Amino acid sequence: MEKMDITAKTTLGELLAILGLMPGQKKKGKTPTRLKLTTSEEPIVQVYSSTLYASGYVLYENGLGRHSVIWLPYCTNFTYYFNKLRDSEKDYLRESAEVPDKALMETSWATIVTLFGEERITQSMNRGFGNADPSADGDSIDEENENEPEDEDMEGRNFVWDDETLGVDPLDAIIRRENREEMLAAMTDKQREVFVLYHKYGWTQQKIADTLGISKMSVCERMKQAKSKTRAFVSKKFF
Repeated sequence: MEKMDITAKTTLGELLAILGLMPGQKKKGKTPTRLKLTTSEEPIVQVYSSTLYASGYVLYENGLGRHSVIWLPYCTNFTYYFNKLRDSEKDYLRESAEVPDKALMETSWATIVTLFGEERITQSMNRGFGNADPSADGDSIDEENENEPEDEDMEGRNFVWDDETLGVDPLDAIIRRENREEMLAAMTDKQREVFVLYHKYGWTQQKIADTLGISKMSVCERMKQAKSKTRAFVSKKFF
């Protein structure tokens, strides 16, 4: 398999055929972590933010310290999930919309991987709007992140930063924004600093530590303290 056979213009359908994979084909075992994938396989080609491996896995990195390892055959099924509708809206609006399989198969593989990669990253922060992984084998949405160990503050990822999510009620957006400002004001400057970098900008704890010139332990401690300030706002539509 030559690198020149696969370009940014190669469609998902064409790529699956090149790799000898079928749409929806089950993977063998669990999805590898980034570390395992990058140390056990040689990449075939890199297009934009996506690095392809012969096994059928793609490493997507969004440039903000976040990544997702994606199994290509599962990229043939995608459903957008919007906000829950009121009973009066269900006659003319939908809570979900499926992207036609044909459209996915005929689109550039790098574009599709970006779609799924971004969705998996947002789902790992518990604020996704779609279903980027239709696997039925029980694997989690987001794989292990070697740059970020399982610290206690990981639960803080439940915080919803977005002001204008798709289909959101304008009143809910205003309430959430006002509550968020109140919550941030309850934090100290140092707590607020790491909280914003972590949640709004998606920085890893290590990147925050390196940028601020402090230890990662200090970042973890500040995040833990900031998280304690969020508990009083759980009932105010933050989570």
